[in-house]
Amino acid sequence: MIKQAITKISTVGFISLVSYLPVGARSQAAPLFAEPIAQTATPTETQPEQNPNAAIKLVEQANVLREQNKLTEAVALYRQAISLNPNFVPAHYGLGVTLRQQGDIDGAIASHRRAIELDKNYTPAYYGLGIALYKRGDMVGAINAYNAFIRLSKLDASLASTYYNLGLAEEQRNNLDGAVAAFQKAVSLDPQYALAHNGLGSVLRRQGDRKGAITAFRQAITLAPQYATAHFSLGIALYEDKDYDGAIEAYRRAIAINNRFPNVFYNIGIAYDAKGDTDQAILSYRRAIEQDNKNADVYAALGTALLKKEKAPEAVEMFRRSIELNPKVAANYNGLGLALRRQGDLSGAIAAYEQAINLSPRYAAAYNNLGRALSDQNKPVDAIAAFRKAIESDPRNNVAYSNLGNLLRTQGDSAGAVEAFTRAIVYGKEELWVDYTSLGLALADQGKMRESLDAYNKAISLNPSYARAHFGLGALYTMQGDISSAIRSYQEALRLYEADNNTEWVKRTRQALQALQGIT
Repeated sequence: MIKQAITKISTVGFISLVSYLPVGARSQAAPLFAEPIAQTATPTETQPEQNPNAAIKLVEQANVLREQNKLTEAVALYRQAISLNPNFVPAHYGLGVTLRQQGDIDGAIASHRRAIELDKNYTPAYYGLGIALYKRGDMVGAINAYNAFIRLSKLDASLASTYYNLGLAEEQRNNLDGAVAAFQKAVSLDPQYALAHNGLGSVLRRQGDRKGAITAFRQAITLAPQYATAHFSLGIALYEDKDYDGAIEAYRRAIAINNRFPNVFYNIGIAYDAKGDTDQAILSYRRAIEQDNKNADVYAALGTALLKKEKAPEAVEMFRRSIELNPKVAANYNGLGLALRRQGDLSGAIAAYEQAINLSPRYAAAYNNLGRALSDQNKPVDAIAAFRKAIESDPRNNVAYSNLGNLLRTQGDSAGAVEAFTRAIVYGKEELWVDYTSLGLALADQGKMRESLDAYNKAISLNPSYARAHFGLGALYTMQGDISSAIRSYQEALRLYEADNNTEWVKRTRQALQALQGIT
């Protein structure tokens, strides 16, 4: 039975650029991207003599409006201040911050750059420029702006947030070493900075240092116990470290802090799936759908879990809903094919697998599953072609080799079957005892009794409770005329089949024993 479980660990972005604030003033509750507007910075040129304080007063009024989130009114006052004194740096800076808050990123960048042109030592403008460039996706520009801010500033705890933002930009451009260095600098300047510990954990996790990531996330939580994102991040790292219970606990803490935190129930379901608790996984996926009924991945995960519980009709519904929400995911068509095949709808399954392949032409699992469905339709030539396409797409696909071997044997191609089973074994499929048993059958077909016996014995050594291997060994001994050994093997196979309530094979094994007892 071929199953393609699609899980995807869903991650929440840790990207929340912090304010340009003194270290003592930072708060998780502070609005994102909110820099204070300089109130009394000295203009680079003399104010108009007729009203030397007018521009300053306008900027002060604009600052108040901006803090009240009256952005349109604030922009008007900043522009008025600039019209009175085109060289008044704080007005350009304040305008840049406010335009960015309105979503006018290009306008914000132009305003910050104008402030820097007027005063190359005006540090807040570099910080604001860095944030705006980051928002536009210009990571190199953002990094340069943050580094300029750092060069012009005194090295103390107040720089921690700049290093944090620098780390975010370095991470976005996949300079993970640079990101680690920036986050580490942030926490060295301010050891109480929970966001920076969390950012460090995020990058360490991407580098494969799960233990280091877990330590960083735990430190963030110690500093800020109500920091839901850190709990969620910890859950992901623990899951990847195969600590599924720890991951579930971390996710549950995140949802206790924020019951609308995205993707938590989905990830809880994945963790339950990984530890083999399908019932709890299904409950979690259903909770995830209650929280967000537009997430295609959740429906697909629920469909896969329902298949494990032999609930094919509902699984079909879930995969169809997933495809409706996102028709471009090949894996969801593959899942639909699995569910339809389970229901006996082979034509529907084949159509679903073919759609998966259309979306992803090198999708080995879909070719493999297509081969199974075509084989069920008694189309061996087409099925063999599908299995070979699976192998072409993934030359180490042991499952496809195993399926190909079984089909080639039924078509009388024992040599091809032996080659396929041998490759399946070499590439290390799960339940290798099944392939050793199949190899034993194919070798016996070729008359290679010694090699066949070795294959059966290897299968039994890997899984002494695999009845099919004992049955095959009984058949081999019968062919060799070793009746007493054959009877012993069949008796063991019968015991195992009876324990498994396998009525069909109990009947076959008894018939084989009766035939031998007639000989003796």
